[in-house]
Amino acid sequence: MTKTIVCLCHDVSIEDIDRAVAQGYTDPETIKRFTAALMGPCQGKACADQVMDAIAARLGVERASLRSPTTRPPAFPLRLGQLTGGPVVDP
Repeated sequence: MTKTIVCLCHDVSIEDIDRAVAQGYTDPETIKRFTAALMGPCQGKACADQVMDAIAARLGVERASLRSPTTRPPAFPLRLGQLTGGPVVDP
């Protein structure tokens, strides 16, 4: 059986979405929290379309009727050097 991945960052598959819906999660925000889809390093930039399409199909609704999960910016801005462990240079 082939595993269809919809969120590469957290290896979330169609089966994971199915499991979330089967357990009663019916909106993208709770499915996001249950599966960790959209929460990886890409913050949903690479996978939002696939994840939202999969959720809509599993719920049997139009994608446009789904509210997108909340996006949250970092608590405070970071310089790229801080993420890489390199030196932090102020401009």
